Amino acid sequence: MEIVNGTKVPVAAERDPQALLARLRREGVLRTALEVGAYGTRPVLPTGVESLDRMLGGGLPRGRIVELVGPLSSGRTAFLWQVLAAATARGEQTALIDPADAFDAAAAAAAGVALERVLWVRPGRRLDAFRAADLVLGAGGFGVVALDLTDLRPGGEARGRALWPRLSLRAERSATVLLALGERREAGTFAALALGLLRGSPGWTAAAGAPLLLERLDVRIEILRSKVGRPAGPVRWASGSSGRKHGRHAA
Repeated sequence: MEIVNGTKVPVAAERDPQALLARLRREGVLRTALEVGAYGTRPVLPTGVESLDRMLGGGLPRGRIVELVGPLSSGRTAFLWQVLAAATARGEQTALIDPADAFDAAAAAAAGVALERVLWVRPGRRLDAFRAADLVLGAGGFGVVALDLTDLRPGGEARGRALWPRLSLRAERSATVLLALGERREAGTFAALALGLLRGSPGWTAAAGAPLLLERLDVRIEILRSKVGRPAGPVRWASGSSGRKHGRHAA
């Protein structure tokens, strides 16, 4: 017997090395270096949400596709600003592929995003957005490239799906996080990580005689898919001025 990751493995049971490796992978005993996640030394992009980063072994996996999905007003955009703010604060270049032309520069800056480090691309159509992402990833030099697929008119879905393998390879070669935003998952098995966002309770403040102001929004972040470790979850994140950098595990 041999002990592998704390598991007893009868090494003599498989004389064919390939058969042994295949069986160990099926049983979850053996994983590739990219699948080690929090237990290895893979490069990551910290999000600045402390509890999420701890759960993911430091942050979002570089060189991989990460999906960020949720319904309208789920906190997707706030989380995008959080990721871009954390990346640009470290001096990294970022890019936003925005076919719906919905980028709010003032809101992003208020969330801490250094706009001078954001390349804003407005391709107009879904297929052109995929092509733009391909070009930006191919250029290299970006810490994170965000591909926002929300609020788009129908059309080009099939051809767009065919490009996910290419985008996955581009991201890997450039060590860039490709952050794909949408109301539902689209990248399938090409996504190394998928995060689902759900809106929680809002936090309001009001001065005497003033209207109520939304100070923060509690967001529940769940791991929908992970090929980079075995994270627990979910976590809750308070987006907004009072909770931009912190999160907590959900009860």
